[in-house]
Amino acid sequence: MWRRSLHFLVFLCIILPASSCSGLDDVQARLNEEFCVSIGQRVSVTGEDLAVSFEEVTEDSRCPADVTCVWAGRVSCVVELTHTGPSYRMTLTEPGLTSEYTGEEYGEYEFAFHVTPYPEPGKKIANDTYRLHLIISKLPEPTQIVGSIIAEPLAFEGKNITVIGYYRGWDLLHEADMGPPVTRSDWVIKDSTGAIYISANSEAKIADGLSPASFQDTGIILKVMGIVQVTEDRQVYIEAKSIERVS
Repeated sequence: MWRRSLHFLVFLCIILPASSCSGLDDVQARLNEEFCVSIGQRVSVTGEDLAVSFEEVTEDSRCPADVTCVWAGRVSCVVELTHTGPSYRMTLTEPGLTSEYTGEEYGEYEFAFHVTPYPEPGKKIANDTYRLHLIISKLPEPTQIVGSIIAEPLAFEGKNITVIGYYRGWDLLHEADMGPPVTRSDWVIKDSTGAIYISANSEAKIADGLSPASFQDTGIILKVMGIVQVTEDRQVYIEAKSIERVS
């Protein structure tokens, strides 16, 4: 989810005035559209209580284009975020030798970013020429349905439902408060109202790269579409028909 190919994104900086990526005036940007900022520039996101300031580049060790390096290197930029409270300084780090966007999360927002220009052999990049290209989007809101399913399992049995929530692996945070209903490999998803098991025998499988034993993966948001099932012991679970990673 974090990676977005440059080949499929059009630079939307042209939507903003030409000075927006070179001057120091504050500018406006919109969610889900690319904008760029120079060092010292501040951007306010239209319709959101969010502002982003590009403070500095603290490291640029990216391997220059057309040069063979032992390490791809990286570039790190410090941004200051202001959102419903005190400001917060965050470092955005992009690896070298990549043609894809890098991503970070902050609260309810996701940042996809790319730093230009790219280093060339024998040339030093001046601070005033750095540009931070950003696409800010909102993370999906968890659903509010699991609590109702758990409270009235027979009312939902056999129905198609969609759950958007946090992947919890093998109930690593003990939110389901019971053992797996079908197999020992069943795993849990948690929305804003409760946690429910997904059968490991489902047609749809866990997204590649997720580990049911990893606490690090418990912050991943999934969209699960499936059918509500109830065991003979009246334990409710979901037989997944599709599983999509959305963050």
